[in-house]
Amino acid sequence: MFRKGPGMEVVVINLPRNEHLHSMEIEFPEGSRVCEAPEYRFSKPVIFYGSSITEGGCASRVGNAYTSLVCRWLDADYRNFGFSGSAKGETVFAEYIAAQEDMGAFVYDYDHNAPTPEHLEATHEPFFRIIRKAHPALPVLMMSRPNTDDDPADALVRREIIRRTYERAVNEGDRRVWFLDGHSLFGAEGRAECTVDRVHPNALGFMRMAQRVYPVLREMLLA
Repeated sequence: MFRKGPGMEVVVINLPRNEHLHSMEIEFPEGSRVCEAPEYRFSKPVIFYGSSITEGGCASRVGNAYTSLVCRWLDADYRNFGFSGSAKGETVFAEYIAAQEDMGAFVYDYDHNAPTPEHLEATHEPFFRIIRKAHPALPVLMMSRPNTDDDPADALVRREIIRRTYERAVNEGDRRVWFLDGHSLFGAEGRAECTVDRVHPNALGFMRMAQRVYPVLREMLLA
């Protein structure tokens, strides 16, 4: 239950991330008025594809996932295709995303779920090419994973694979691609305090991720 002022305001209800929602009831005091919410500033949805981090795993509450934070700050609609352990750059899912209409931007960072760097290299650029062929002008952000501290060598190899996809696109004249080094997402200080298990971000980790992703995604949407 919460209290609000006498004027009209937008109320956002974040639905459960993993739990199945069978029913929901919302009670209003007598005399209340409910209206349709105004349009988002960016009505074309941002599409996210990635790991359990993208999904929002271990967020202290659903609205604290970096995807939720960023899109709330942007006032943008979004769709979250984050899959715990299951997003591995499958061609069929790239085709599914490519079939989406009127996307505002696309963000993908599934290197955590790629079983090996070789798998990531074999799938990362082809995944992008499928999206790009269907949407030549779509802004695309390629990110690498944020928790690089346990195995820096492996994280570096994966980051460079992602960077190569980005650089090849730029060298071919693509000006609608962005790259974000995942190592920068947690910042330089207090990195160990950003996760619950040295992998999944907690509220601090997601906030730091959102603070880094927000200006990039805003630039993409306004470009």
